[in-house]
Parts: sequence; structure tokens; C-alpha cells
Amino acid sequence: MKRILTVFLIFFTVTACAGTNGIKKSSPVSTPKVKTTYPSQVNRDAYYYYILGVQAELKRKWDDALAYYQKAAEFDPLSPYLKVQIASVMLKRGKVIEATREMENLLKTYPKYLPALKLLGQLYNGQRQRKKAIEIYKRIIQVDPEDTDSYLFLGVLYATEKKYDKSIKLLKKLIQKKPDSLMALYYLGAVYFDYRKFDQAEEYYKKTLNIKPDFDAALFNLGLISEIKQDYKQAIQYYKKASEINPHNFDAKDRLSRIYIRENRIKEAIDVLEDLSDQLPKNIELHKRLGLLYMDEGNYDKAINELRIVLSANPDDINTRYFLSLCLEELKQYDLAIEELNKILEKDPKNLKALLHLAYIYSETQKYDDALKTYDKLIEIKPQPQYFAYKSMIYVRLKKLNTAEAVLKEAIKRYPDNDDLYFNLGVVYEKMKDFERMEEYLKKAIELNPEHADALNYLGYSYAEKGIKLGEALELIQRALKLKPNSGYIIDSLGWVYFKLGRYDEALKELKRALKYVENDPVVYEHIGDVYLKLGEPEKALDYYKKALKFHEKEEGIKEKIEKKIRSLEMKIKSR
Repeated sequence: MKRILTVFLIFFTVTACAGTNGIKKSSPVSTPKVKTTYPSQVNRDAYYYYILGVQAELKRKWDDALAYYQKAAEFDPLSPYLKVQIASVMLKRGKVIEATREMENLLKTYPKYLPALKLLGQLYNGQRQRKKAIEIYKRIIQVDPEDTDSYLFLGVLYATEKKYDKSIKLLKKLIQKKPDSLMALYYLGAVYFDYRKFDQAEEYYKKTLNIKPDFDAALFNLGLISEIKQDYKQAIQYYKKASEINPHNFDAKDRLSRIYIRENRIKEAIDVLEDLSDQLPKNIELHKRLGLLYMDEGNYDKAINELRIVLSANPDDINTRYFLSLCLEELKQYDLAIEELNKILEKDPKNLKALLHLAYIYSETQKYDDALKTYDKLIEIKPQPQYFAYKSMIYVRLKKLNTAEAVLKEAIKRYPDNDDLYFNLGVVYEKMKDFERMEEYLKKAIELNPEHADALNYLGYSYAEKGIKLGEALELIQRALKLKPNSGYIIDSLGWVYFKLGRYDEALKELKRALKYVENDPVVYEHIGDVYLKLGEPEKALDYYKKALKFHEKEEGIKEKIEKKIRSLEMKIKSR
């Protein structure tokens, strides 16, 4: 709100100064209407050059106007009116210091001459000499207590100096004189806002709307107050109305978009930002925010377009380039994603996020040597337990299980209390068909973290697969499911342990529920087929085995097993 007050001060200065553009009806040689008697006489030559100055001003020929007014002043050196005209033209030509000096000197002779006082007040304010400006406007009010503009201006000046009580008192005095003064009501609201007295600010902003219902600035500020009070629904209404009244109220649209984002109303936020971006096509920040919203919505193509616009303006914006790489990664445009990540690393070789995603993409594209080198670099820069775990999984994919084991054991020496490392080592031992050590390390992971859902599920499922400790298996999987109730894999484990317990109806129910979360997992389809076979429905079992076969690539070694089941079952069905 301090910005609002400052804008007002600048606006008031400019418009008040601009008021000197027109032809003055009073004579340049007339005596000012103040108590002091000024020695002056009508001078034809002075008036002639004054008229020439006015005509030059109308044509915006400031140098000519200044020369003519100065010539007029040579013929009538005692005219304060001409001095003000000269200073006002100096101001238009940017000669602020000279204009200020002219008025200061004039007021030494004519201390109550209002045009000089007003111009000097504007000059002081324009130079941010607010204490001097305050003193000038106090003098104006003493000379002319009915000059309401000076009350308003002085009130705002007090507020910028944080003299809120003085500001409020003066603005209220103005409202007593002019109850329908729109600007007095509005700026009294602004002062209360800056004073953080939001209820009073709201009261006066609403009073301005009673006079001018389409006052978008008041609506915008009421939106700010509603936000502060966390009444986001009301804030949205104020911002929407402000932006409808004034489509160029960019602040209202900006705040509206931010609330929509806060309320997770992404589509509406995008609509507002698209409108803003059309109006402000060169505003790079808008393109960035739009890109991130498109990304959040999963509209990666549009996100890429917006983020590339940002990078065309700011190629060194590492964060934007990182988000661009994520979008490309989501679209599986891995070569382009790698290109963007490498550009980040050229600028910032130790950027952990970029290195981590680079390693992931290398792994996904089976560039395992590059993935391992990248994980080694991550470990070198800032060792973290998860980097060792990721590295070990690369060796698992390469079927170098002994190396994977060695990597995890080295990590456990560094981080002996990290449950994930024990879990991953348990998985490696499962791949090595070493059930006892798998069980040992999974139990150690659970001991360190009783809420390690994956370890609970893995151990429970392993027991179920072997058909041992089924009661414990059920308890472990149920614990895991409480921690991750929407995990299709854990629901599948629950169904499978029910199957092993001979509770086939419950097993079928849970396994079908698992499909809602992992509809392309071949193991779940195989399990359902096994249940149907136990329930004496071989045709349904065959149907689910065939569905499992469609997704065989997602589970190593399952293809041959499923094909064998299908052949066996087809033979049994034909032989009936």
C-alpha cells in the first residue's frame, strides 16, 4: 500500500504541474490576491511576450516558451505570476533544480503567493524532499483554509512519513468539508491499510464504492484485505470485478491467479494468466508461471512452449531449464532432456538435481555406464545413502549382484542406521536366492523403521510366496497397507496371502481392487487367474492369464511361466 500512496504523490505532482499548460486568464502583470501589496504596473511589452510564451506552450515548444516568458519578465521583473510561468516551463524541460530555486527566491518576496507555494510543494515532492513539501502544504492551508487539494496531498505526505494519526486527522477534516470527496475517502482507506487497521480501511474503501461503484482500485484493495483475512472466496469476487471493470488492472488479475493456484483451481488460474500473457506478451514471469501451471496440469507440450519463451529471454535461468528438462523427460524425449540437463551442468557442474535426473534418464535408456558414472559424481560431490541405493540397482539390472551387494555394504558402513540401505540389500539377496539373508536384512530395515511400508510388504509377500509364516505375512502386509492404503502392489500382496490361506473369495476381491491402481501389472492378472482356477472357473482363469501375457515385459521371467500355464489350461479345457 505504500506503493499506492507513492503513486498518488507522483500522479498528483504531474497533473498539478500539467495544469499550467493552459492560458491564464489573469494578467501576468496583475497583483497577486494576497494581503501584501506588490510594486507592479501593466506593461505592454511584457504582455506581448507573455502571449507569445503562451502560444509556444500550446505548441509544446518549451524552449521558445521559456525564452518568451523570461523576456516578458525583463519588462515586468516584479510579476510573481511570470516567475511561476518560468518555473513551470523549467520543470517541463527537466530543469527541476532551477525551477525550485526560482520558486524559493520568489517566496522570499511574496511568502503567501499560492501558485508559487503549490508549485514549490510539487517540486519538493518530486525530489522526495517530503519534509519540505509538508511544510509548504501546511503554509498553503494557512493561506487558504478552503484549498481541499492541499488537505488531501498533505494527508498523503504524512502517511508516507508514517505519521498516520496526523494523516487520518487531516483527511477526516477534509471529509467534513467535502463529504463526497472520492479521493479523500479512498486515501483515508489507503492510510488505514498502511497503518494495518484493516477494518477501518475496508469501511472507507466501501464508502468510495457507494460514490463510484466501478472504482476498480478500491475493489482491488478490498480484495487485498479479504486475502489478509483469509476470506479467499470474497477476495476472488473483488478481484474478478476489478478486472472486469478495468481489463488493464493487471495487479487484480495477478492476485486472482495466485488465489486460484492456492485453491488448486489450476484451470481457472491458467485462464487468467493466459489473458494476462496476451496483454503483456513480453512479461517473462507470466510465461514462466504459465509454464509451471501447464506442467502441473500435465500439459507438457504447452509447458515446453512457455518455458522455451522464458529461456529465449533468460538463457541462464537454470531453474526454468530444469523444469523444461522434466517436461521433456515426462514426454520421454530423453535426448532433448539430456541436452537441457547438460546445459545446466555447463553452468553449474555440481547441480545435484540435474545430475540425479541425468542418471535416471541414462538408466531408463539403458545407458548404464553413463548412469553409474553420474551416480559416482553425485557421491563424490555430496554423498547420500540414496545415491548408493540407486547405483546398486543399476548393478542389479546388469545382473552384477555381487557388485550391487558390495556397493550397499560399503554404504551401510557409512550409514549404519539407514533403513533403505538394508531394504535394498534384502532385495539384492532375494535376487541371489538367498532367503535367509534377505529375511535378515528386511527385518533389520523394519527394526530401524517400523513404518517402512515397502520392507513390510516385501517380507510379507516373500513369506506368502514360500507358503510359510502366513499369519505373520498377513500381519506384515496389513501394516504396510495402513501406511500406503492406495498401493496396488500391497493390495495384491494382501490378496495373495489370502490365496495362500485358502480364503479365495477374499483373495479375488482384493486382487481385483489392486487392478484399479496397477492395471498393467502382469503379476496381478496372473494371481487372479490362479484364484479363478482354485474356484473352478478355468475359462476365467485362462482369460486373466492371457491378460497377464500382454504385460509380460514389466516382470522379468514371467512370460515363460504364463505361457506354460496357458498351454496346460487350454489342453485341460479341450479335453473336457
